Amino acid sequence: MSKTNRTNCHINLLIAAVLIIFIAIGCGPPKKALKISPTACAPSNLTVRPNSRQLFIKWDTECPDSILLSGYYIYLSEKPLYEKYGMGKPPRKIKPFNEAVYPGDTDEEDRFETITIENLDNGTEYFVSVRTVYADQSVSVSSNEVGVICRPEGIFDLAYRYSDLNDGFSFAEGTSTRADGEKNDLYFYHQGGFDFIASPQRLNGFIRKSKFYSLGKSENIYQYPDLELDIPPVEKMPVKEGESYLIKTADGNYAKIRVEKISGEGKQRVLTLSYIYQTVPGLMRF
Repeated sequence: MSKTNRTNCHINLLIAAVLIIFIAIGCGPPKKALKISPTACAPSNLTVRPNSRQLFIKWDTECPDSILLSGYYIYLSEKPLYEKYGMGKPPRKIKPFNEAVYPGDTDEEDRFETITIENLDNGTEYFVSVRTVYADQSVSVSSNEVGVICRPEGIFDLAYRYSDLNDGFSFAEGTSTRADGEKNDLYFYHQGGFDFIASPQRLNGFIRKSKFYSLGKSENIYQYPDLELDIPPVEKMPVKEGESYLIKTADGNYAKIRVEKISGEGKQRVLTLSYIYQTVPGLMRF
């Protein structure tokens, strides 16, 4: 065998040996896929603010860049889910509200996410929770769960008694009315240096009767979300700017109001009121 042939033979043997080594390595045990803990990147500090037929939902997100996320599932149930399924995977029969994974809001703030869900039912209690969806479509454990009831809220101007067509307001209708109108829930007048709200029945014994409780000074209309009162209500009450009051309407429903502003003099005096109306009779929850 020539020297050239012997050299080529040695080279071929070396290449073959290298290939065998690579093949042996390639045929070894498969590498394990990265296993993500279901507690990793789970949503936290979930809060829910209701409105009329809608919910504004917000939750904190803390997730390292090394974990790829698909988005979030939002759960709305008329029964609590957390106690039974919160720390485990929910059964298939429990579907998230969003069929497609929610990728998150468009806000650049990455410490929290928000979503507004609309076309819900007022007077129905929803139990809300959120789960993170990973890239492989598995889900995290649940966030905390919040029970909440959609209910109307808003702001309106209440004109001085008998000075305007908007001198009354119907909480059930969500519209202004006349002080002596059959659907009115309150009117106001000024006497002895004080502003008073009063029951329409004081104007006419055949129309609706409302009762009032004072809640005192408040930062906003959302303060005092749950109330338990054992004091007797009254049919008229002095009011001040920056204070909140509870109204029991003739239907047995409760409305919470806050005096946002008092302006004008005499017959031109106006109360600007924010309100929340609970459509479930007898429930003091806002």
